[in-house]
Amino acid sequence: MPASLVTLPATTPLAEILEVIRRDGGLIIKDFLAPEQVKSLNDAAAPIFDELKQNPEQMDLDELGEEFYASKTTHIRRMAGRLPKETIMIMDQPLWEQIMAATLKFKVRSWVGDTLHTTESGYILNNAAAYKVEPGSEGQVLHRDQHGHLGVTEEQGGTLYTTVMGCLVAGARSTKRNGATRVIPGSHLWGYERRPTQEEAVSAEMEAGSALFWMGSVYHGAGANTCAPGESDSVRILYGVFGCPDYMRSEECILLQMDPKDLVGLPRETLRKLGFAKSTGGANAFGQGHPMDGWKYMPWGKAMA
Repeated sequence: MPASLVTLPATTPLAEILEVIRRDGGLIIKDFLAPEQVKSLNDAAAPIFDELKQNPEQMDLDELGEEFYASKTTHIRRMAGRLPKETIMIMDQPLWEQIMAATLKFKVRSWVGDTLHTTESGYILNNAAAYKVEPGSEGQVLHRDQHGHLGVTEEQGGTLYTTVMGCLVAGARSTKRNGATRVIPGSHLWGYERRPTQEEAVSAEMEAGSALFWMGSVYHGAGANTCAPGESDSVRILYGVFGCPDYMRSEECILLQMDPKDLVGLPRETLRKLGFAKSTGGANAFGQGHPMDGWKYMPWGKAMA
């Protein structure tokens, strides 16, 4: 029997949540969002899903292969740009911030002259996307999300090191029949030589408003939607808001997909999470400062001052 996937309420102490993540590689948080927040997400996403179903975008999949994405699934790419308020709402959830900060924090010590400096990494948004999975969708291949960062070298296999922390928020009930994400608990500790199998995976079944968190080194993939059209709970809706360490290149170029007018008035901490700041170690600097402080040099920058 495959290992089970733990579900904990959102009120669970952070230390207990992190203990499960370190042991299993991920877990489900029940009631991560309130019902009214889920409704606002679905209402905002519905017209975009409809438009993209009629006019799907072409995707360049050279790095992953043409069969990476499941069929009969509508993807909202560039979610941070298309649904900025909704993306930020998820990012501003205290538990999202706490899990990202704890799992993507790495400490480095280095001498600078006679001083031993200690630097701890922060985190930023890695990518955000929404998914509408309809009946007949085939299952997805098992994979690790940190592949894009070349995240686990042969030397790092079998450790808790990860370059991505995933978060999928259920906009509708996720069941085994409608293709709930398949996860292999404990696979974050595997070396590269161990091949994952579907028999080892379990379905991340959860109610609307719950969220699946998992390390980028965990093998997982979308399940097959075996429901009949019109059947109850036949459509699965998910909102993915992922994090990565602040010194790494994010999977999506967040800075180019955001409309400047959506950034006006945002708190500096929100802008930092979106990647408009230099990292704690100084990467992504504008000159020697933060990109958000360099907007005055941009053609549209006066509105941001």
